[in-house]
Order: sequence, then C-alpha cells, then structure tokens
Amino acid sequence: MNEKLPQAYSRPTMLLHWMMAILLFVQIGIGWYMVDIPKRTPPVAFYYDIHKSLGLIAFALVLLRLWWKSRVPAPSPVGLHRSVLQEKAAQASHRMLYACMVMTPLCGIVSSSFTRHGIRFFGYPLPQLGWDEPLIHSVFNNMHVAFSWLLVALIAVHVLAVFYHLSVTGTRIIWRMLPH
Repeated sequence: MNEKLPQAYSRPTMLLHWMMAILLFVQIGIGWYMVDIPKRTPPVAFYYDIHKSLGLIAFALVLLRLWWKSRVPAPSPVGLHRSVLQEKAAQASHRMLYACMVMTPLCGIVSSSFTRHGIRFFGYPLPQLGWDEPLIHSVFNNMHVAFSWLLVALIAVHVLAVFYHLSVTGTRIIWRMLPH
C-alpha cells in the first residue's frame, strides 16, 4: 500500500495528546465511580482527593497544550476532509474539546474551593481560596458535571470521527497522532 500518510503532529504534541487522553479516561472513570460511594466513608475521601489531584494535573496539562499549540502550528488539514463543512465541524469540535478541558477542571476547582473540604493535592492541603458556601459550591459543581458530560460526548465524537475517516473516507487520520 503506497498511500501517502497525512502530515503528523510533533512528538511533544503527540505525547501531550495521549497523556491527556489516558488522564481524561481515568478521571471520567473515577468521577463516575466516586459519586456512588456512600458519603462519610473513608473511600469517599480517598477517591475525591485522587480525582481532585488528577484534575489539577489535567488542568496544568491542558494549559501546557494550549501554550504549546500557540507555539507549534498543527499540520495542514488539506486533504483530510471531504468538504469545507467537515473541516469547519472538525475545527468547532476541537475548540469545544479544549473549552471543556479548561472549564471542567476550572469549575471543579472553584466548586471545591467553596466547601469545608477544600482541595488536597495527593494528601497535601492547598490554600483555601473560598469559604464554606453551599450555593456557590452547588452552582460550580453542577457546571463541573455538565461540562464533564459535554466533554464525554465530544470525546465520543472525536473517536467516532477517527473511525469515520478510517472506514468511510479511507483517510488514515490517526497517523497524525502516532509516531511513525
């Protein structure tokens, strides 16, 4: 098969992409699991602390990704999409993915800042940025949950788009994010 592969992303971009992918899948799994743990039991504190700690790492990584993206241009999308509409949809979905990757942990940080529990980074308490205010906590926690569900939906669209390109258009778009 002599098909020309699409232009690849840089290795640091690939590394950041796959680190975030793994971290987001872990975070989503922990998030779904921890909400069903009975309140005021030792496991609940453990899983919430892990979720918050990994959330801070995810937030730092997405900020690093955005900084890197501003410095290192993405490879050309020419020839990847069948129409301008598909290209615009891809651009919009990527922007929404980044927005959700920023807003989900940001809302989680604000939400946790307005509880008496605060944020512990792998067991080390961070300075309390707010006070115990159930209304503010509730509003930002609901936003955190809403953004996380939107993020899950966008990840699903992202993965389905890769399969669409592989099976329908024949574009091996996944190679852009794999070292070769």
